[in-house]
Amino acid sequence: MSREDFVAIAVRLFSVFLFLGVIKQVPGVVQFFATGDQGRAWAIFNALGLLSGALICVLLWFFPLSIARRLLPVMREPRTEPPMDASLALSVGLTLIGIWVLAYGVVDAIYWLTLLIRSRQVPAVYFEWSHDQVASVFATLAELVIGLWLVFGNAGIRRLIYRYRYGTSLDAS
Repeated sequence: MSREDFVAIAVRLFSVFLFLGVIKQVPGVVQFFATGDQGRAWAIFNALGLLSGALICVLLWFFPLSIARRLLPVMREPRTEPPMDASLALSVGLTLIGIWVLAYGVVDAIYWLTLLIRSRQVPAVYFEWSHDQVASVFATLAELVIGLWLVFGNAGIRRLIYRYRYGTSLDAS
C-alpha cells in the first residue's frame, strides 16, 4: 500500500466520524424548528451547518485519494520504504481507532468526574443522578474499556478477525 492509500483510508474514516457527528445533531435542529417563529432563524442557520457538514462528508467519502494527494507533501526523490503487510496495517488501524475511542472516553470521564466532585462539594444542595446520566457514565466506562482493549489488545483482536475472515489463525497463514 502506498502512503496515499493510508491517508485515503484515514480520510474515509474521518468522513464516517463526521457523518456520525452530523447525525447526532439532527434532533437538536428538529427541536429548533418545533419551537416556532422565534427560533426559526437559528434553526435555518443550524440546518445549513448540518447540510454543509453532510456535503463535506460526501466529498471526503467519494474523493479520498485526491484529498490524500493534496494533503501529502511532494517527494523530491522516491524512498524505498519497507512495504507494510496486511497484518501490520490492520494492527496499526486498530491501534489508531483505539486511541480515537480512548480520547473520547477520557474527555467524557473528566466531565463525569468533575460533576461527581462538584456535586459532593456542596453539601446543602441535594443532587440526584438521572437515568440518562447513569447510562452516560456506563457508556463512558465502555468507551474507556474498548479503547484500552483496541490499543493494548490489538494482537488478539487481529487474530480473531483473521480466524473469522479466513478460517485460520494469523500464525498459520
